[in-house]
Amino acid sequence: MATINNNVSGNKSANQTKVVCPVCGTEFDVLAEHQHQERNVTVLGLDSGLGTIALPVSKRGEALQKAGIDTSKYFSIQLPTGGEQMMKMGDDGKAVPVSSDDPVIQAIMGAGTVPNRRLFRRWIMSQVFHGLMGRGGFANWLKWHGYKYQWEMTLEELRVQAKLYGKDMENFCVRNRWFDKALCIGMAEDYIRQLRKDAHGRPTHKCKGVSYVTVEHRHYFVSDIDRKLLLPLYSIISDIRSATTPQALYVAVRAFWDACPVKSWGYEQCREWKDAYKGMGAYATMQNLFRFHGCTFPKGNDFYESGTGALELLERAAERYKAEGWRLFGLMKQCIGSNGIDIEAKMKQWAAAKAGC
Repeated sequence: MATINNNVSGNKSANQTKVVCPVCGTEFDVLAEHQHQERNVTVLGLDSGLGTIALPVSKRGEALQKAGIDTSKYFSIQLPTGGEQMMKMGDDGKAVPVSSDDPVIQAIMGAGTVPNRRLFRRWIMSQVFHGLMGRGGFANWLKWHGYKYQWEMTLEELRVQAKLYGKDMENFCVRNRWFDKALCIGMAEDYIRQLRKDAHGRPTHKCKGVSYVTVEHRHYFVSDIDRKLLLPLYSIISDIRSATTPQALYVAVRAFWDACPVKSWGYEQCREWKDAYKGMGAYATMQNLFRFHGCTFPKGNDFYESGTGALELLERAAERYKAEGWRLFGLMKQCIGSNGIDIEAKMKQWAAAKAGC
């Protein structure tokens, strides 16, 4: 987000436009000629009439360090004019000004935030806790999100992965552990099985003595269901299989879902997808429990090892259970129980904190 300080003295040169990272609070220099909107950040250009783009350099290093950015080569200097300039040591050992094409600045402009590996998607933990407290338990809570939710959620996940690939491989690999090409193929094949059963189970009518069914306002002879209704979807699955990049995978999966004729609430969520959802949810939740809530890795399981950090043990468990997310979900429940986490109390605490914002 961008915040503006207007100088009450009316001195236009003293006005400041601050570009602030919405994640860590870091403020960045961005030299732009025109006002434009990036994801999560508005940049007001030099001709905005709101002053020059500037930032208090003195606190930026600390904020960057908290966000997981290496600041060992960055420092600030006081300018003779009274302002500050952020500098960094180049590979040749000489100090150079930090410009708008600096990788950190480019990360802000490209993704809208500084990658903060200490946040670990905290909203997922809240979502998991809501599911655990839901009527009928987590499985029923997830079911009531509906069938379309699995596709919408997965497409968003693939879109983000495509952006992360090549820029933040650590984060990409964590997310791709569960939501990958194999899962997408499984979801697509599961959909076709349900569509075939649905089509063959619909009331039949006659056209010149030949039986047909109606699927989403289109008529298919019963003998043509596989060839005309299902075969086009199988051809798109071939595109999913042949995708060689995260971007290509996203495009192919998007094309498949767009081509699906029935987007029914009544279809069952794919078993593999529910497993991946549990795995990702459990992983993110335990990351936050260990990092921010003082929790320890539960004893009495195959992964516990005295003297080894909880996060390292979690990585071992996540890698072992990447094809069995439900097992990692069970480990998460064990972690919650062994650490005496009161889920309902945590949710009330978060709600109170949100209301006080």
